[in-house]
Amino acid sequence: MTRDLTRVQSVFLVDYSCALKLGTPVAFKSGLYEAANHGVLIKGGEAMERLAEIDTLVFDKTGTLTHSELEVTDVVVLDPRCGESEETLLAMVASVEEHAAHPLSQAVVEAARERDLQHISHGEVDYMVAHGLNAQIDCCRIIVGSRHYLEEHEGIRFDAHEAQVKRLLDEGKTLLYVASEHGPMGLIALRDTLRADAEATLERLRALGIERLVMISGDRQEKAEALGRTLRLDQVYGEVRPEEKAALITALQREGRKVGFVGDGINDGPALVAADVGIAMSRGADLARASADIVLTDDRLLAVADAREIAFGTMRIIRTNFNATVGINTAIMAGALMGRLSPVASALLHNGTTLGVLVNALRGARLASGERAVEEGALTMTQDRP
Repeated sequence: MTRDLTRVQSVFLVDYSCALKLGTPVAFKSGLYEAANHGVLIKGGEAMERLAEIDTLVFDKTGTLTHSELEVTDVVVLDPRCGESEETLLAMVASVEEHAAHPLSQAVVEAARERDLQHISHGEVDYMVAHGLNAQIDCCRIIVGSRHYLEEHEGIRFDAHEAQVKRLLDEGKTLLYVASEHGPMGLIALRDTLRADAEATLERLRALGIERLVMISGDRQEKAEALGRTLRLDQVYGEVRPEEKAALITALQREGRKVGFVGDGINDGPALVAADVGIAMSRGADLARASADIVLTDDRLLAVADAREIAFGTMRIIRTNFNATVGINTAIMAGALMGRLSPVASALLHNGTTLGVLVNALRGARLASGERAVEEGALTMTQDRP
């Protein structure tokens, strides 16, 4: 229109694609690197983007909000048919449970090792994931697992021992039920401990835009709700069977929520896959770590909040770069169209914008160092407190 070749050259030297094509992937790479430095392995930019979008975070209780290392507190003999002492019962259960990777199993095995109990020979172990296991020993077939497994699958009732069961449950303990084909044999009570950084993590997640915090637990509803009140959770689901976890995630998604799930067990795999973003704890089962979009490499619950903050920061950088690219290049193009910029000036300004966007992307998201230092100091004081 102007017949001015200089203007044409100035306009043709400006485009939007360079900064956008380079800045976004570099920002994601910088975010992934920063997350890895803070003990978080994020499997790609898409997972980071979904993490920044979630508004609901669901925690499986054991191994996430509480430590996966459980402690055996009580061994109760209900029927001495296969052994007359607590040591004998514990030795039998530990000999079978050593073949399982569940935290409950590991705690029982560790308790038997601390008491220097002898291994009891047994036949092949039949393992039902997340329910229980059984094996043949000299006197009988020993069956160990949840009450639901023993009563619903094996037909062994514990109603006659309800008083002892209720006493242990009221003390906030988790129970392993032990039986043989002849009936109930005993109970093993375990207690888990709340992570020192659980409350700080949840408070920080709320500050980072998580609207609803939910806990799923296999414990009785009353026990789960007591922990929920301590942590000021928005919703608590107790007595949840492993196969129901994914259905609960799907139900929240049907409400229109973007849902993240934090878990660590073999039975958490379906829920990790069903969630918009799945997060596996560092000591989680191999299946959980393989199913998750994000894996914590540090055994720190605060790393979940770190991941959210880095994801938020990365998406903020990408939006800032996009707006800067469009705004500045539009101004450069307008100047070129009006003949105010020579081709050299147009090229310098355009490429300078691209370099500026790249530098900003390379800088990457950073955690609020002061806030994090305060949290870590408070966490250290809590851990040192007797």
